[in-house]
Amino acid sequence: MENIKKIAFGTDHAALEIRENVKKYLKDLGYEVQDFGFYGTGSCDYPDYALKVAEVVVNKEAYKGILLCGTGIGMSIAANKVKGAIAAVCWDEDTARLAAQHNGANIICLGSRTATVSQVCHEIKIFLDTPFEQRHSQRIEKIKHIEKMQVSSC
Repeated sequence: MENIKKIAFGTDHAALEIRENVKKYLKDLGYEVQDFGFYGTGSCDYPDYALKVAEVVVNKEAYKGILLCGTGIGMSIAANKVKGAIAAVCWDEDTARLAAQHNGANIICLGSRTATVSQVCHEIKIFLDTPFEQRHSQRIEKIKHIEKMQVSSC
């Protein structure tokens, strides 16, 4: 059963400075945060954290996922390799809303180097508060079909 109050959260080294502020914001909104982020020194490999968050979300152990890296791009590429993950890079209010509303995204990917903490938090709230519009279900089903297809070589 889905836990609508649990968020899977992952960060790489580029998001160290904003991670705790974002986690506090989520907790203040009433969410339980499962933190799968990097806590070391130096740099790390973002696919490790994207994989953990995507697996938890796809297995319905969390309502949604949030991934933060320098731009959000690397995290989204890695998370989208997990069958059932729909990870969207967002950079403003409209993309955060539309990712949830039209694309059925279950993971939002944001850039710590491309936005302020306030902007990141605002986009997260919009993403979490926006329901998926069922009229877009056919498109999501087509995405699932693509996941099932096998790539053949020429």
